[in-house]
Amino acid sequence: MRIRTWKTVFVAIFSAMALIYALQNVANLHGGMYASFVYVLGQADHLAYPNSIFPAITAPWLIWTVLLTVLLLEFVCAGLTGWGAWRMWRARRDSSDEFHAASAAALNGLGVAVLVWMLLFGTLGGALFQMWQTQIGGGSFNGAFQLTVYALLLFGLVSLKDGD
Repeated sequence: MRIRTWKTVFVAIFSAMALIYALQNVANLHGGMYASFVYVLGQADHLAYPNSIFPAITAPWLIWTVLLTVLLLEFVCAGLTGWGAWRMWRARRDSSDEFHAASAAALNGLGVAVLVWMLLFGTLGGALFQMWQTQIGGGSFNGAFQLTVYALLLFGLVSLKDGD
């Protein structure tokens, strides 16, 4: 297969993964997802670093705001990368410039993925709320790292222009 086909397939796989994660979160919205956010934002069970520079968040409306923001951005990521994969597929036989232009939605979706999993989970969840200290938070933190790496690798690959 040509490199353009592989790029397209990889973006489509990432889109499917993001969509499945978002749908799994919806399926567990009032149970596991909300409980996880309460636990992490409330800074529960922080034994290694019990003091934080940021106060715990316990207000339900604020927890729901954060949770729904994450969920919305996961769907945006899935939608943009899916749309980008479709546009890339349609442009796979076009010129290099046209194929590269068709990848813009995919690149934006991968950028949103980095915002979700590196900024929200890695920087805010991991560094600010110290979620790495607990088993529940640590699992999400490690998963977010993997998704960030996937997104950044794909961003780099899709950004590379190829010859006609």
